[in-house]
Amino acid sequence: MMRITTAATAAALLLAGCGDTNTAPPKRQPGSWTQKIDIVEFTGPGITAAQKTQMQQMMSMVSAMSVCVTPEASAQEDIEKKLTDMGGQAGNCTVADKKITGSTLAFTANCKDKGKDVKITAAGSNTATAQDIKMTIESVGATADGGKLVMNVSAKRNGECKPGEFTPPVAAATPAKPT
Repeated sequence: MMRITTAATAAALLLAGCGDTNTAPPKRQPGSWTQKIDIVEFTGPGITAAQKTQMQQMMSMVSAMSVCVTPEASAQEDIEKKLTDMGGQAGNCTVADKKITGSTLAFTANCKDKGKDVKITAAGSNTATAQDIKMTIESVGATADGGKLVMNVSAKRNGECKPGEFTPPVAAATPAKPT
């Protein structure tokens, strides 16, 4: 079940940073962004009501933070790369069934971690100033334990960046290789 909570946290943060893919969905406008994460369902062997409450509290802490998205960060956003790098283990997720049409976003990602399989599905809207996405993360395959997390993730732009607001670092551009 821990794999689902780790994947959930990474996925929620990822969705707050939805950006460009090969089909060119709208990129987030630079500025101050906040998000809200609501836990709809959290089930699995041994999951109690107290643990669901604890998960909601953890997601609320992430939600309470506003982030300054710089023009450089907005230009570099890439949802597919973030999905495949999810959880800090590059290469453990494969994106499938990706559909991005205008502001509509839907995808499935199949992830493997230490012999366990996790399926992540998401669908919703992604515009330059707001996002509203329903996400399901569930244990699947022969080693499935019945764990499932369903959450709604919404984010919105609240104007210009504010002094002292958290500003994530922007990765340095990779220099072109000489030919």
